[in-house]
Amino acid sequence: MPEVGYLYFSKVDYDFIRQHFPDIFAICEQYVSSREPDIELTVTDSQTDMIDTKVLMAIGSSATTPQGNPSPEAIELEAIWDRA
Repeated sequence: MPEVGYLYFSKVDYDFIRQHFPDIFAICEQYVSSREPDIELTVTDSQTDMIDTKVLMAIGSSATTPQGNPSPEAIELEAIWDRA
């Protein structure tokens, strides 16, 4: 049986993901186990890895400026993911 873990997001952070990264939000919604007081996702290691890959791809693909820097939204997504 795979080991289960938890990811936690504040409501503000989760709403930010919903607004700016709807594809990642849709994936996360599949694993929501609680919405009070924070958003709790119950995930296995492989599910966490899959979400992590999507987050890293979103950050990387946002680096479209000539300098190659991620967008402010992508930087915030990285900070949210680090807190989770």
